[in-house]
Parts: sequence; structure tokens; C-alpha cells
Amino acid sequence: MATRRSREAGISILGWAVEEGGTRAEHDPLLNPDRIFDLVPPEPRRALVLALLSRPGVTLGPSLTRRPEVVAAISAIPGVGEVRFSPIGGTVGPGGPGWVSILFAVHLPPGQPRPLDQVLNLVRSWLMDRLGGIDLQRGRVVGAWCPGFSDLAVAGRKLVGVGFKLRRDEVLARAVICVRAPTAEELETLSSCHLAFGEGVAATSLTSLAEALGRPGLTREASLQLLGIPAPPAGMILG
Repeated sequence: MATRRSREAGISILGWAVEEGGTRAEHDPLLNPDRIFDLVPPEPRRALVLALLSRPGVTLGPSLTRRPEVVAAISAIPGVGEVRFSPIGGTVGPGGPGWVSILFAVHLPPGQPRPLDQVLNLVRSWLMDRLGGIDLQRGRVVGAWCPGFSDLAVAGRKLVGVGFKLRRDEVLARAVICVRAPTAEELETLSSCHLAFGEGVAATSLTSLAEALGRPGLTREASLQLLGIPAPPAGMILG
């Protein structure tokens, strides 16, 4: 697949050369970790960025897919939508028209210390560069979806969740971004998914691109434009 070079490619985001690969459906078999790195030049500090779109539902990470009783409980929640599985770390990643995911496939220099911190800094800087100077703060947000050290928040409220898969000197990082605030029904469903294995989700712990940017009515397609990612092909099958 030919990739469209971004404005930073060959320049620098924290010393990384970044190429953009457009938009894909989350179920695309090319996103298998054994295949996606064929798209990235095997050189240190190179990264490929892809936008992922999905139908309404949730994507479960390895820590939950190893627990069949949790998968069964989440799959049985009314209104949960599609239940998908990902090799990338995390618990419950929301999907559907109120969310967009950005996948980073990164080649690290051999023996790089604290590789996940380095990739998280790359993801944070890439997003901040495109979001009009919004200050994304790192750190776990209690009461958010899939809370963890790699949460990115605005004024203490989670906007982005980042999960990782580390493989030798390669990292896949998936950034899940809330485009608009979940409806009361969506929030209840998302919280029920988390209650299947831990604490629920609170609206006060979340924010969205629409809120942070002061753009009511922001859509997933418009958020891709903000991020400088080409619009998906017409009629793209998402699931």
C-alpha cells in the first residue's frame, strides 16, 4: 500500500519520521501485527499512522480476552453492539460514530529504554500538533473507560486512551479518541462493560473533542479532517 507522506515525514516529531496511511476499517486483516510492519520502512524512529473506524461496539484487549467469563458477560450486555478482539493492550475500547482510533506502527532503535514512554510521547505530540494546542496531560484518570498510565486528559478528564503491543523493537500503539460525549444510554452500556471486571465509568471523568475544541456537533468524519487524515472511501465497510 502506498502511503501519503505527512508534513512531518523526514522532518521531525520528537525525532521521528512519520508517514500517514489513510483510513481503514478496524477489522482489516492487514492490521494483524505480523503484517502491518511490512508497510513501515524497517528503520529506527520510523512510524506509520492509520485511522481506524468501527461499527458501534467495543474492542477487548488481551487482559480480558483471556477471561472467557468476562467476554461472555460483556457480550450479553443489552445494546453492546459488536464485541471485537485486539492483540493491543487495554481492556475495553469503545467504537462507533462517536469515537475514532489512530494506530501507530513504530520501529524503535535496538535496546531503546522505556519504549512505551517514548511512543506515548510521540502519540501525545502528534495529537497536540493537530488539535490547536490542546494540552494533553498524561496519567491515569479514575472513572474513565480503560483507565491506565497512558490516559491523555484535558483538565483532568480523559480524552484519549492509548494501548500498546511491544514486539522486540516494534510497537503498535492504538489511541482511542472520544469525538463527542456518549449519550446516557451509551455511557450506561460502556459502564456496564467495565463493571464486568472492575469499576464503572463516570461522565465527569470524560471529555470529548467536541467539548475540548468548542465544536458542538463534531462528527467522526470532521475529526479525521482535523487530524489531517484523508476521508475514508465512500461506502467503506466498517465491520
